[in-house]
Amino acid sequence: MSLTTLKSSIMPPVIAHRGASAQAPENTLASFIKAKQLGLNWVEFDVMLEATGEAIVFHDDDLERTTNGNGPIISCTYNYLKTLDAGSWFDPIYSNECIPSLQEVLQVLYSHQLAANLEIKPLPGHEQKTVQRVFEILNENTSQLPSPLLISSFSPIVLRLVRKISPSTLLGVLFDEWQENWQSFCIEVQCTSVNINQTLLTLDRVKQIKEKGYLLLAYTVNNIERAHELLSWGVDAIFSDCPHAILAGLKIKP
Repeated sequence: MSLTTLKSSIMPPVIAHRGASAQAPENTLASFIKAKQLGLNWVEFDVMLEATGEAIVFHDDDLERTTNGNGPIISCTYNYLKTLDAGSWFDPIYSNECIPSLQEVLQVLYSHQLAANLEIKPLPGHEQKTVQRVFEILNENTSQLPSPLLISSFSPIVLRLVRKISPSTLLGVLFDEWQENWQSFCIEVQCTSVNINQTLLTLDRVKQIKEKGYLLLAYTVNNIERAHELLSWGVDAIFSDCPHAILAGLKIKP
């Protein structure tokens, strides 16, 4: 897939961060379906492993913030995790929402024609196991993969492993700190996009990244004025918890 085709697929230029997470509980099937209902074409979500090596869609290392469970994810089996309420913390109407498996999310994205940025978020020491399991699932579900599918991570280990396993995968490098030698790593892993904390971006840095030919995605942007500024500078798309508000504020019709 060419960079031009990939860029044109992110239209409107807003990616629903963990789904439409200001209107439904993050990283649940409801949040991805809500994003589609709002007119979004892209969603972002996090993948990690539980105790038995199943790939689940969840952000935190621990359960407390977004479920009625307790303790670290890595000590829990999916048989236990899928019994938890992952929605009532957000609103009682979502009490039936569970922590989804990666396979369940892929099926929903395919059925709703959503493209996705899958962030591999391994627990320390579980990088190889996580990457291997993610690709086992992707290979088992080739007929139901979202298209396009961009895989990203903050972990250099993960990104190197992904590139070794799959030379053709669209890869995004996540940066939470500005690195003057950012391009050397992008070249090493042959990434397509630079996914960067929006607070690090200046006009000069945006120009620097775009002049090198990368797709530039900024996270997490919930302020309309900042969204307008970044897009006017040449940022290709933004991740947002409230994409509906951003679209309305920018007067972009999905």
